[in-house]
Amino acid sequence: MRATMNIKISGLVLGMLTAAAPLFAQDNGNGQTNTNSFKPALEHRILAGFNFGGTAPVGLPNTIRKINSYRPEFSPSLGYELSYRRTEKWGAAIAVKLAYKGMATKDEVQYFPTIITTSDGGRFEGDFTGKNKTTVRNAYVSFPVSAVYTPNNRWRFNLGGYVAWLFSSNFYGTVSDGYIRNGGSLGEKVNITSATFDFGTEVRSFDAGLQGGAAYRVGKKLSVNGNLNWGLRPIFPDDFKGMDFPLYNIYLTLGVTYKI
Repeated sequence: MRATMNIKISGLVLGMLTAAAPLFAQDNGNGQTNTNSFKPALEHRILAGFNFGGTAPVGLPNTIRKINSYRPEFSPSLGYELSYRRTEKWGAAIAVKLAYKGMATKDEVQYFPTIITTSDGGRFEGDFTGKNKTTVRNAYVSFPVSAVYTPNNRWRFNLGGYVAWLFSSNFYGTVSDGYIRNGGSLGEKVNITSATFDFGTEVRSFDAGLQGGAAYRVGKKLSVNGNLNWGLRPIFPDDFKGMDFPLYNIYLTLGVTYKI
């Protein structure tokens, strides 16, 4: 199952870039490369910003009954991009970024499959009903690859995919004011005043997905930009028992770029 998912993700990213490649060679309506005054060139940029979003399911599971609060964690992003402008409007880019992705939520759940540990060392695996607080703060080294379109001297658009490797993971929280059915929905009912969970070591070391955005030039070399990163691979493996639905990294990076 995991191998099949990796092949699908790799094929999707490769197919997207392959489909965009023919565009790099055209610049005008007659399909011929513009050779007037423009010369193909390499461009270098420094990327800096903050990530806003969530490590979240696509659609709210029915075991989550109410979301009481959400806040983004401090999630900076810093990187370097190398791009090649094949024509005046079309090009390609590859980047390397250090990106933190994090959030904190408080919600109320019912019959939520999980694994918890109480203060006296008791460990329970089953369906929990009550209040839940979760904090996520994972750090990745990410490699975005994009097709780039520059329609004029102000705007710049990019669309592509990314692969990323985890180098620091935090996924932990507390549950309280409820009970757990130990072993499943028909198991023994155990009242829970407060308990904890920590799934940081279970987070997958590899992530991949789609990314795209736009930048607007506000100075000779400085631009403001927004870039959406949508993970296609669940952050936990298929056999993970801490929850029964997949979570994906879905984050918007807002920041600046500086052309060197």
